[in-house]
Amino acid sequence: MNDVTAEPRMVTTWHLDYQGPTLTLPEWPAGVCLLEAEVPSPELNQFLFVAVGALWRWYGRLGWTYQQWSEHLNSGHVRTFVLYQRGTPAGYFELCRHPEDGNSVELKYFGLLPSFVGQGLGRAIVQAAIAQAQRWSAGRVWLHTCSDDHPAALSTYQKAGFVLLQTVTEPSEVPLDYTTALLDAPFVQSRLARFKQN
Repeated sequence: MNDVTAEPRMVTTWHLDYQGPTLTLPEWPAGVCLLEAEVPSPELNQFLFVAVGALWRWYGRLGWTYQQWSEHLNSGHVRTFVLYQRGTPAGYFELCRHPEDGNSVELKYFGLLPSFVGQGLGRAIVQAAIAQAQRWSAGRVWLHTCSDDHPAALSTYQKAGFVLLQTVTEPSEVPLDYTTALLDAPFVQSRLARFKQN
């Protein structure tokens, strides 16, 4: 995280558990497919985090170094699925399994790139995320979203079968200069240092 932050502001976070039926993977329109990124790639996940999250001011992983991304993705508890439309990344979701919580699976990050919103892909990718989480573990499937996310996020999850368990409102700090934070200098610098040619 960058050192310069804004004054804390109040953000409401909603914690939800999936309580719907067991789901199957959706049928995708022609030219659309969902693939798991089976080879951990800090570059790919960092790109998706920024590309999807920038409009909603996601900041929790801005400032992660290449090593931090690599350790996270190689933990054995993380899976990333990327939605493609005619070969172009259109969205993604990240699942995190929590062994300490009965192997529950958290839908950690989820979303579409802005140019793919409004094409009817959102409902299908939510279904795919739930189905993949259920296939990965028999534990509970859960997530949290907040008032800084897409305005339709909470209702979308509830329509998909998630039930609201807890609402928390607390201070949250966002980088004062979010545009500069998006450039993610710690990631870029640590990546260049790692692969620097001697």
